[in-house]
Amino acid sequence: MAAPDASAEGWLWYAIRTAACVPLDRDAYPTTIYDQEPVPWPPWACKAPDGGIHVDAGLGPIDVHVSKAPGGREEVTWTCDFGVFIVSRKWLAAIEDLIDGKRICLGRLYLDGRELQDWTTLHEVRPPALLATEGKTKACPVCGETYTVLNGREFFADPAVLGRPLIVGGKGIFVREDEAIRRNLRTPAGAYKPSLVRFKDYPT
Repeated sequence: MAAPDASAEGWLWYAIRTAACVPLDRDAYPTTIYDQEPVPWPPWACKAPDGGIHVDAGLGPIDVHVSKAPGGREEVTWTCDFGVFIVSRKWLAAIEDLIDGKRICLGRLYLDGRELQDWTTLHEVRPPALLATEGKTKACPVCGETYTVLNGREFFADPAVLGRPLIVGGKGIFVREDEAIRRNLRTPAGAYKPSLVRFKDYPT
């Protein structure tokens, strides 16, 4: 019997479309200077040697203090600083059973010290890198966060993704195609219509 074709496995990629990010509560965090401007410096931030600042990829659950609640119809959004994913619990309920708690973490969202029960942050510890055939990828030597300039066809190359029903990367939420179809998973408000990303074992 022939071995299964790993390249046939795919994930629907829900990338956040909305530009209406949620601002951090600057009074809740210390301040640092970045690019000659004061920015909040939460405990889950990391700064690479080249100066890039981002979410620390090695952390688990991330609790976030914001200065206003997510608004409008959006069900997925992100923080204006550092880009922490914020997801409506109502939409997340459709896939929450797919979450591997050892990898993917839910955090709390606070406004004026009060938890917003209808929302959660979503973060994966050192997720597999989303690559691109003509893109370039670099990794932070401090926390291991990877960043890819997406140019060409996107794909996963890490064999550890095979069989995984849910991946949360820096570029969005990835639900394995068969699971999304079986659940008739709808696109959350605030995300693009999903595209299909497959596993490929060729080098970039």
